[in-house]
Formats: sequence, structure tokens, C-alpha cells
Amino acid sequence: MATDPSSRAPAAAVTLTPSSTADERWHAWQVKGAAHDRAVRRRMAIVVPIVLVAAALLYALVIR
Repeated sequence: MATDPSSRAPAAAVTLTPSSTADERWHAWQVKGAAHDRAVRRRMAIVVPIVLVAAALLYALVIR
């Protein structure tokens, strides 16, 4: 699924070196997780209404 690059989280802005501290790695993990949460929330905002309409149509046409 293609996304607008400007809407992505600045996860690439957190660069880690082999000698990164635990706090730096934890911060990078949190940034990555926040970006994933936003992506899932965006997808669900699209998918859930479509599924609800499809279920309502199925109910109206087949079950009733």
C-alpha cells in the first residue's frame, strides 16, 4: 500500500550506531511503534466502514 512520504513518522531520523545506549534503542523502538500504530489506525479508518457497509448489504439482501 503506497503512502505519502510526508505523512510517515521520522523513524529514519533516529540513527543507531553499534555502541547505542539502551535509552537510544528504546527511543528508536518507541518511534517505530508509534509509526506502526498510526499506519494501522489509518488502515482501520478505511477498512472498518467498508466492512460495515458490506455486512449491512449482505444482511439486507441475503438474510432478510
